[in-house]
Amino acid sequence: DTTMAMRRLSGAARRVGLAFDIDGVLIRGGTILHEAKEAMEIVISENIPHIFVTNGGGRTEKEKADQLAGWLECEVTADQVILSHTPMKSLLPKFGAEKVLIGGPERVLGVAKGYGYTDAVHIADVVKADPHVWPCGDHQFDDPEGERVDMADIRAVLYMHDDDSWGRDIQVICDALMAGIARGQQTPLYFSNPDFVYAAHHPLPRLAQGAFREALRAVYEGMSGRPLVYTTFGKPNAATYEYAQDAINIQAGEPISRVFGIGDNPASDIAGANAKAGWGSVLLHTGVWDGVSEPEFPPDYVAKDVLEAVVNIVEGKFS
Repeated sequence: DTTMAMRRLSGAARRVGLAFDIDGVLIRGGTILHEAKEAMEIVISENIPHIFVTNGGGRTEKEKADQLAGWLECEVTADQVILSHTPMKSLLPKFGAEKVLIGGPERVLGVAKGYGYTDAVHIADVVKADPHVWPCGDHQFDDPEGERVDMADIRAVLYMHDDDSWGRDIQVICDALMAGIARGQQTPLYFSNPDFVYAAHHPLPRLAQGAFREALRAVYEGMSGRPLVYTTFGKPNAATYEYAQDAINIQAGEPISRVFGIGDNPASDIAGANAKAGWGSVLLHTGVWDGVSEPEFPPDYVAKDVLEAVVNIVEGKFS
């Protein structure tokens, strides 16, 4: 009974924080999971500091917050949202004023520039300026549009979100990486999301950015004879959890020493929470994990859905 759970919330429980994954926890394939709203009602009514940490992205934190607010029918601010590419802000001191190549849906170029990457260029614009860069499909017969990009000028590649143009993206990224080798070292490459699969409308998991990374690796290493060198943000990487802890502390107005990471993906949500000091991990049955196989990264706790997870935390059953 959720009303009883709310009454049992102790002063100690008030000092916990919650970090919710989104896909497979609150929504699935763009559809709100029915238990998510009731879970959030408990969290908000008891003033538990909470954030949303996702390996999704492709939009601004404010846009994602507004989308979540619509789904959950509660207030969500941009400061409560950590997208896969949010920690890429940490690269601004090094690359903010340099020419960087951006990958993902074309809208992520605006996200990158909003972060402060003033000389960012999107892969699609490279091909529009010189259609022969990717001579596949009818676009190769289009008139050039925009200024050509010299790959020798690219100082970093930031792949900010999943895209559906794998062939084009692999070709252009390889061009940029190989241009770095000509200067003496592979151009730095950054991915926002290590997930190989994610939960969507389809009953089976769908390929994600980690799968694209492996496809790029195979092509690049075949072309260059060198291992692909890259850095990955997003869960389970430590940089994302440092952002998450800071966001919870700021929201609470004090350091929060116990945080529960609630997710559906053992390889990202659970592995990341397990590695962060002071965090507990809760694995749900509503997403990537099939609920049958032994998770590669065992969670501290298992719950059937997000409501059960929140109630168990409120009642002190998950400590």
